[in-house]
Amino acid sequence: MQIKINNLSYTYLAKTPNEVEALHDVNLEIPEGKITSIIGHTGSGKSTLIQTLNGLLIPTSGEVHVGEYVVTNKKKKNKKIKDLRKSLAIVFQFPEYQLFEETVEKDVAFGLKNYGVKEPEAIKLAHKALNEVGIDKSFYKRSPFELSGGEKRRVAIAGIIALNPDILVLDEPTAGLDPLGSKIILSLVEKFNKEGKTIIIVTHDMNIVLNYSDHVVVMNDGKVAFEGTPSTLFNGDISKYSIDVPELFKFVKILESKGMKLDISKIRTLDDLINQLKEKR
Repeated sequence: MQIKINNLSYTYLAKTPNEVEALHDVNLEIPEGKITSIIGHTGSGKSTLIQTLNGLLIPTSGEVHVGEYVVTNKKKKNKKIKDLRKSLAIVFQFPEYQLFEETVEKDVAFGLKNYGVKEPEAIKLAHKALNEVGIDKSFYKRSPFELSGGEKRRVAIAGIIALNPDILVLDEPTAGLDPLGSKIILSLVEKFNKEGKTIIIVTHDMNIVLNYSDHVVVMNDGKVAFEGTPSTLFNGDISKYSIDVPELFKFVKILESKGMKLDISKIRTLDDLINQLKEKR
């Protein structure tokens, strides 16, 4: 399912003295089957943008096309929004705060039941989703509130994965997690992408952008300021976007300043750099 955004604008508190235009005339295509990162400083429009993708926020003007679905302020065109939200699911920042059921399996099954799946089948699918995120059956009957932060995050993601969306949107998926918890979540992201799902990540972590993304969008003041590959972004002048350079790129730049010739477009991980250094020996 391809995502096409045409002339999209969104204004909070429209037609009031406190109105704020969060998005202005955004035009964007998000590639199918890839991992896209959406980045930018706080208040740049990232979170507003992802909430328009499945109609949680209805555009002030413009349209979002997700496969056959359309999100617009023209009510006659806004059909099957509930189905769209099943196909394009959003995992919000700190999703574990939304856990509420008495057991892990019931929490994961809740969304399925909301879409009309009978409880026995919903529990079966919940178990399958929990297994996919690395939560074994010893956790199924436990209260979600007894779990660690990383385990809660995986349970919350399982609740979305159980719906089997074509597109998975994650808002700051590693926020508040330790390095191990972050690595587990990002490994899941890679796994789902390899299964054919389109992934969209909103993040402030430029190392995630470099190491995991195929495509990156920089938002600035409610507009698309850059769209392209991570290596193109970080090899250019990013000071105007108020974002950091990944640690790996900083090191590569130091090596280049010492006379080392490297193909920066092919460096996304430490292993990539090591392989190029070996070739130079």
